[in-house]
Amino acid sequence: MKTIARLRYLAVTLALGLASVAFAQTASLKADVAALIPSGGSVTLTAAATYDGQPAALGWAIALPSDWTLVSVSGVNVPEISPDVGSTGTLEFAYTSAPAGRAEFNVVVRYPAGATTAKAVPTVLIRANGKLATLAPTAVEFGK
Repeated sequence: MKTIARLRYLAVTLALGLASVAFAQTASLKADVAALIPSGGSVTLTAAATYDGQPAALGWAIALPSDWTLVSVSGVNVPEISPDVGSTGTLEFAYTSAPAGRAEFNVVVRYPAGATTAKAVPTVLIRANGKLATLAPTAVEFGK
C-alpha cells in the first residue's frame, strides 16, 4: 500500500507540472564493479541527474533482475520517496522537492550466487516548465 501511495503522489506531482526553470540535461547510472562474483554479493549503483534550475518533479526507475534485492539508499540527495529495503524488480524513487542543479544518490543492491550476467536499466522522469521529459541513461551491464 505504501508503494501505491508513493507512486500516486509521483504521478500527481508530474501531472501538475508546477513551474520551474529547466529540463534535466544529463542523467547517468554507474556501478562500483564491472563483474559479479560467482558466490553472490552486492553492488553500489550511483544515480545522478544534472540540470539547470530546479525541476518541479524528478523521478527515477531502475529495473533490476527479479532476484536482486534492495539493501540501502544513501548519498547527498536521497529521494524522499524510495522503495522499502528488501524490494525487488524495478525500484522507483521520487523527490518531493528536487534539489537545484543536480541530484545524486546511491543504491546498494544484493545479487544471488550464480549470477554471472545482469543488466540495470534506468529511466528518469523530469517535470519542468509544464512539460514532461523522459531520459534513458545507458544501462549498466555486468559480465559483458
